[in-house]
Order: sequence, then structure tokens, then C-alpha cells
Amino acid sequence: MYLFQQLAVLLDILPTPPAGTPNQLAADGISFFALWISRIGGLVAFVGAIKLALSIKDDNAKEQLLAVLVMVSGFMIKEAVYDMNIFRIPATYSEAAADAEFQAILRFIGKWTRRVGAFGMLMGAVMLGFSLKRRDAGQKVIALRTISAGGIVAAVSSILHTFV
Repeated sequence: MYLFQQLAVLLDILPTPPAGTPNQLAADGISFFALWISRIGGLVAFVGAIKLALSIKDDNAKEQLLAVLVMVSGFMIKEAVYDMNIFRIPATYSEAAADAEFQAILRFIGKWTRRVGAFGMLMGAVMLGFSLKRRDAGQKVIALRTISAGGIVAAVSSILHTFV
């Protein structure tokens, strides 16, 4: 009896569940989470900008690079989640709709893979610039490897349809 009383109190506190078709509920859930994850990405980018400003003041190159990485990752999270409308599932799912959805997902993956590769190349170029300033041969090798890795990722994204 006591358990049922506690359950009744708990059910009074909880909001009533939403109503609608499964597609409407999924769309509402995707919209809700996309909004909040996008906001979190914006906050991460803001924290990265603050860290960048503080690291420029201290003239710490490693902290500057870390701050730029945090800032760009926040922007990437925000933009990736902002483009969630490509994952909308049609109510009548035919073979043509499934193929169109799959192609849209491949374009999305290809676009972001290219961006990540270009970002890797950019970070490698920044690292190379800092290593040239300090005349650090080991850091130059790491920077060139980073540029190469970014270039490979960007190139692979353009041939994504070959693999799938």
C-alpha cells in the first residue's frame, strides 16, 4: 500500500507524457535535443574564445592552440547539430525515399569529413609556423605529419561514394 502511495505522488510530480504519432514524437525529440546540444556547442566555443584571449595575454603557444581547438570544436558541434533536419524520416518510407535519405547522410558525412581534414591541415600549418619561429626540427616533422594527415582525410572524403 505504501508503495502505491509513493507512486501516486511521483506521478503527480511528473509531467504528462506528450501525445502524437511516433513520427511527431521523434521530430519533437530531435528538435529539442538539437536545440540544446547546439546551445552547448555555442557555450564550448565561447569558453574556447575566453581561453584564447587569456592565453594570448600569457603568450603561451600550446594554450593558444588548445583554445583554438576548443573554440572550433564548439562551432563544429553547433553547426553539426544545427543541420539535423537531414535525419527526418518520411512517414511513408519507400525505396526511393530510403535511397534519398542515405545519399543525404553520405553528403553530410562527406561535408564534415572534408571540414575536419581541412581543419587538421590548418592546425598543422599553425604548428609549422610556430616551429619555424622557434627553429624546432622535431616540431616541424610533427606539423608536416599533421598537414599530411589532414590532407588525406580531406581527400578520402571526396571519394566516400567509392566505399559505400
